[in-house]
Amino acid sequence: MASSTTRNARLRPPSPLSPHLIPADNAPTTSSLQQLLAHAHDRYAAHPHSTSREELWRVLTRLDEWTTKMVEYGYVQPVVHSSGATQSHQHHHHQQQQQQQQQKRTSSILEAWLLGGCIAYSLGDMNRAIEWNYRILRVDPNYVESMSNLAAALRALRRNSEAEVWWTRAVRLRPTYWDAADHLFSLLCAQHRYADAANVLAYVEQHAVPTAVPAADLARYLAIIHAKGTLLYALGNHVAAADAFARVLALAAGYADADYDSPDSKITLARLMQRAKTALASKRGGRLLLTPQEAQACLSDVFDGDLPGVRSVADAQHRQSIAQTTANTLLTLAKILQDAIAAGVAGGGDNTNANQQASTDGKTANASTLVQIIGRIPTAFDVLPLYYLSLALHPSPSTANNIGILLASLAPALPMPAEHSLALEYYRYGLSLDSRHPHLYTNLGSLLKDQGRLAHAVAMYERAVACDPNFDIALANLANAVKDQGRVAEAIGYYRRAVAANPGFDEAACGLSNALNSVCDWTGRGSCGVELRGVDADGNVCLNRTDGWMARILSIIDTQLSTALAWGRGIIGTEYAKIVQEIVLACGYAGMDDARLTPWLAELVGAQQSGQDEGAKLVELIEVAARRARWRWYNDLYGTGHVADKSNYHRPHLPESLPLPAAPTVLPFHTFTIPFTALQVREICRRTALRVSVTSARYHWLPKNVYPPPPPPNAYLKVGYISSDFNNHPLSHLMQSVFGLHRQSAGTSHAVYGICYATTPSDGTSYRQKVEMDAHEFVDVSGWSTQAVVERIVRDGIHVLVNLNGFTRGARNEIFACRPAPLSIAFMGFAGSLGAEWSDYILADRITMPPSAVRHQRPENRDRILRHHNCVNQDSWAYFEDVVFCKNSFFCCDHRQSAPDAEAEAIPADDETRWKTELQRRDAMRADLFPNLAPGTIILANFNQLYKIDPSIFVTWLRILARVPNAILWLLKFPDLGSSHLQSFAERWAGPEVACRVIFTEVAGKDTHLLRSRVPDLFLDTPECNAHTTATDVIWAGTPILTFPRYDHKMCSRIAASVVVSASTTGAALPRRLIASSEAEYEERAVELCAAGGAAGELLRLRKELFLGRSEAAIFDTSRWTRDIEKAYWMMWDRWVRRGGTVTIGEDEDRNLYL
Repeated sequence: MASSTTRNARLRPPSPLSPHLIPADNAPTTSSLQQLLAHAHDRYAAHPHSTSREELWRVLTRLDEWTTKMVEYGYVQPVVHSSGATQSHQHHHHQQQQQQQQQKRTSSILEAWLLGGCIAYSLGDMNRAIEWNYRILRVDPNYVESMSNLAAALRALRRNSEAEVWWTRAVRLRPTYWDAADHLFSLLCAQHRYADAANVLAYVEQHAVPTAVPAADLARYLAIIHAKGTLLYALGNHVAAADAFARVLALAAGYADADYDSPDSKITLARLMQRAKTALASKRGGRLLLTPQEAQACLSDVFDGDLPGVRSVADAQHRQSIAQTTANTLLTLAKILQDAIAAGVAGGGDNTNANQQASTDGKTANASTLVQIIGRIPTAFDVLPLYYLSLALHPSPSTANNIGILLASLAPALPMPAEHSLALEYYRYGLSLDSRHPHLYTNLGSLLKDQGRLAHAVAMYERAVACDPNFDIALANLANAVKDQGRVAEAIGYYRRAVAANPGFDEAACGLSNALNSVCDWTGRGSCGVELRGVDADGNVCLNRTDGWMARILSIIDTQLSTALAWGRGIIGTEYAKIVQEIVLACGYAGMDDARLTPWLAELVGAQQSGQDEGAKLVELIEVAARRARWRWYNDLYGTGHVADKSNYHRPHLPESLPLPAAPTVLPFHTFTIPFTALQVREICRRTALRVSVTSARYHWLPKNVYPPPPPPNAYLKVGYISSDFNNHPLSHLMQSVFGLHRQSAGTSHAVYGICYATTPSDGTSYRQKVEMDAHEFVDVSGWSTQAVVERIVRDGIHVLVNLNGFTRGARNEIFACRPAPLSIAFMGFAGSLGAEWSDYILADRITMPPSAVRHQRPENRDRILRHHNCVNQDSWAYFEDVVFCKNSFFCCDHRQSAPDAEAEAIPADDETRWKTELQRRDAMRADLFPNLAPGTIILANFNQLYKIDPSIFVTWLRILARVPNAILWLLKFPDLGSSHLQSFAERWAGPEVACRVIFTEVAGKDTHLLRSRVPDLFLDTPECNAHTTATDVIWAGTPILTFPRYDHKMCSRIAASVVVSASTTGAALPRRLIASSEAEYEERAVELCAAGGAAGELLRLRKELFLGRSEAAIFDTSRWTRDIEKAYWMMWDRWVRRGGTVTIGEDEDRNLYL
């Protein structure tokens, strides 16, 4: 029922109610009725605290009796609503008095009926409430309060259509009767008739002139407009929503005057933000990064006290209500802008990070919408003042949370250490307002995780989940964190809870699928891509295409990559003149009409007109321009001899309004084990690289000019190696001798001076010690900021910077994006393209990287500035970088120097003696590891981590076991949970006889692993993602590898084939037997090779060839590999000196290098 039950502003104090209030014979009086009304109001107001239901029934009965008596006496007359004309002068004074007395009696009776209807409603007697309100409306058809109360009773009986009619009448008659408008709005929203609800509020707003709204009603009026804006925002009409919010702000900020006419948001926001910035500039030293305490005081800074528009409002509660409505308006308006920034100002952009789920349902404003709202594409620094004012008006944990999210997104660019970040302060401040706010705990946890404080992050996520056990984002973040701690089983549980809480939460679905895949829990996985077999929801193997969570991951990525094409849409048109000027300055062109600018303008216009990939192409163009600026500086200094001021070598900047792009939900590393297409792999890497590019471009410490180039090489080329893996890690196992071998290049035409930059502290192992001792220089930068590392590389004069991480754990790709060296190359750490303009070259060979998969090998991709140009829909190539093609395998392996049996290999002996000794060692170790094996048993093996195994290849292995009854399959408990799942799968699919021949052992240390790799008769490779380091281990031990390079576009699926070819010393016969061209051929070849057993026949012959040839095999010739890479560095440098100023890819130019 309506909260206002009477038209009178105040009632007289109640007087005692006599049981004989209605005399039997005397006529009732109006004054007696007023006494009864006062008492009834008192009792009604006290219900249910001090008035019982029985007493209310008595009050209602007496009101009924009294008003009935008055009706009988003829005291009720129909109310006639005049048109506003004055009464005739012919009316007599006596008639006027009688009319006034009659109106007073009628008014009292109507008021009594109105109150009686409210009492009946509160007692649950809806029919009586309806009856009493109908009494009123028969007398006064325009009695708005009664209409609203009648509608409330009808709605309580679910007679919604009738209720709607009466509330609509009430609103039409009196738009400022706020109760009716509120109830009608609520009814329409409950019926999901949001457009109709918005129209109701628009009608109220249109007919209530704001400058004429009484101060006492201003709070309700602003609440109505705010509700309208909120509804329009939910409907995705951001411009109209922003205009509604602007109206609230204009009234609250005192911008409304007699000529006020619903200002658009651009005017109001421009005035408000300019006022805020001016105030902060004068009172906060121009700072826009305020602490929570400073933000709470900014209302005084901006308005010199209270909101100007509410200073005439006397009632404290009304003032508080207005402040809260204004705060909520600022909060929602800021969130519209923040969501658009986070989503890449492209409708439906996806912001998949630890703090927020992105809007992908069209509710995120796009670039053109933002221009209509604010007059331009905003930056985070436009949003912050709105949040500060909201917090000052109404301290809210949600506002503190949103400020924290915004500041966390700016963290790389903030001039303060991460551990003292303002985001942290706002999260903690928010928790001081609400200690059970799950979003604050979640975002605080994400910030702590970003700072490397994983255990603290887990604790915050756990508190978030304790506050809200079904909070999907907190559950997914907790799962990610405990997975990083190695607690995979717990992670799977949290992922499942996140997906159950929100089945549409893509990040949780991807996390769950990755975790399940890592432990070979394939139930419900389905099949997709080129997979021959899948697993259905019941755990059964299916030969046909089956939907499941793997297919969902591919669908999610397709959607995200399609959406990502809209990132930055509109930015070139909005910022065109500034962008062109940045390119002109960086390239050293004469001006905007310089002919050399033509290809740049063509790229810009093409990107803008295509409507796709606009933001990405802009970033890549700016990076190309920066690269040219660096080359110009070098050429001026050491080529032409022209010495110019460093300001001539401008570092081109991205527009501030270009937001940080979203990274795909699937990490580049996870593409190794998911059957993605070339396009999907390429774009996942590229989108990840773009996020690194934009983040790095915003570092506040970057100089205005590009970094100065190093001087020309004198006696040697300076090469810097950056890695987090100069410890007991496969990278060091494989490359540990390379850095010392560089010393042997001194005095040659390919001399290299190597400096290693370690981004992780020493683990004290011999691997770390050897690299530290052998390298020309070794710098532990594990505790250094990105700025410190970049500036050290610049001071060291590095010519070529080597990325040994790529997209693996511990990577510091932002260092490369800052371009501290003229050239960069990536290899060994990540088996794939980085998809980045800040990565110039990739090392490969013709087996791991077929020409068809290379971007510059394709004619349609030439004669352009950008590597990507119009290739967004090409699904055949995967590699952006220029390629250095090695003659042999690109893969480096140091076993000839560092394997535990390497010294024995160096002892002079004839081949037969070496072979005989090896067989004896192998037999002894075999007996030690498997003492109960029957003679003639063939040992098949795979020593990869179990995440590389997919259902299709595992079924193939089980089929091989079934066809070779004297064989066992040796796998590792890597991890243990995965081994139990594989064992169960084998029993279910192949039966106990085959399953019992799948044997798991613990993971061994590196030296033991290398020695026992001689024990298997045949190593069965994983086609989706091959053995890499493990392939070199087993080949060194002499064990043949059967591999199948499943894809042309995935290097990770082709490395074992490259290793096999480079291990052969007798031509193509060995690779032909060990490299299959299909999964079916893989199975048949395995059975063929096992036919004669392991102690004789082809397997033994292949083993002998591999073992005796390892001293000559190219794959183990680290010295040769080092000489080759040194020559590659020099070739890269020479090309840069000669052609570094060229920005287009020539029509017939092959940008790759061949050793």
